[in-house]
Amino acid sequence: MPFNTPQSFLHYVRYAQLVAQLGFFSTSFFCFILVFLTMFGNVYSHNAGFVVYSTSRPFNMSQDAVTLFIVLYTGVYATTISMLSVQFLYRYWAIFDETKLRFFKGWRFLIWIAYSIFFGFQWAFGVCFFFKIDDYVKSYFRFNNNQFKTTYFFDFRLEMMQKYSTDFSEIAGMTIVADDKDGNIRWFNICGTLNMTSIMLVQYSIIIYCAVRMYIDMEEKLQMLSISLRNLHKQFFKTLILQIVTPTITLFSPVMLIIYLPLLDLECDLPTGIFTCAFTLYPAMDDIIVMYIVSDYKKATKKMLKNALEQTYAWLSTVETDQSSKRTRSIAANLPVALSPN
Repeated sequence: MPFNTPQSFLHYVRYAQLVAQLGFFSTSFFCFILVFLTMFGNVYSHNAGFVVYSTSRPFNMSQDAVTLFIVLYTGVYATTISMLSVQFLYRYWAIFDETKLRFFKGWRFLIWIAYSIFFGFQWAFGVCFFFKIDDYVKSYFRFNNNQFKTTYFFDFRLEMMQKYSTDFSEIAGMTIVADDKDGNIRWFNICGTLNMTSIMLVQYSIIIYCAVRMYIDMEEKLQMLSISLRNLHKQFFKTLILQIVTPTITLFSPVMLIIYLPLLDLECDLPTGIFTCAFTLYPAMDDIIVMYIVSDYKKATKKMLKNALEQTYAWLSTVETDQSSKRTRSIAANLPVALSPN
């Protein structure tokens, strides 16, 4: 069937619907878990190290149980970015290599679930194994100038006691310190960083490759399409670019900042956990991009907002009219009494 006939786009519509359903359910599920688990962890960076910790005990959990949930939280993050790369792969195959979509049908769909869970398990296992709190880490987060050759005094235990009324030994969490007091690299901790880097590199490479290939291959086919379809694909390109930038800023950049900052060994004390709040922004921003760029969605959104505002205005006008009528009746009822002679 020729590419430029209307009938040839029906299967693209079906694929687009499947992508939307896949993206909605997978993103909703994993982002719900990711947002839920944010209550278990926070991050504090200090010089050549950082600590992922929790000062609370949700549901009266033990210290070990909260630590396990922190590890699970990191694993869900890796599962989420892995599922994101799967979505980009599906988009590319749906447009340019339909035969490979058989890997998303039937029992083969479980391959991609297993793919995402595998990287989530690898990330969580690396955090649990390489980032355990040892004696050196405990001493590192409570030190003086002479021992660690720093220009100022820092007592993380004292900070925890003053700000959270919690002793450092009682917090649940995982830590990394990039080097020891002699300046030698602590390779055991660095292996955890390398594990995270490899996972992010694999997922981000898939996203970039699929996006670039979609852009290049679609440019070749644009010459065969009508003007209206060209405009539609231009909107697609804009959406594609923003859908790459968004996870880069909200999902990848915060983690890269946290795990690479200790390698620089800067004299700094930062509550870097605030950057992980960007995780919760990604689902909403991804939807907003589509509604803003694609003209059909934009028109539908404006129409919905306009109807909502008109209904709200009509309701407020009704309320105001009712209040005015009550005041008028009250004044009319009291007027004879006010005008009567004493």
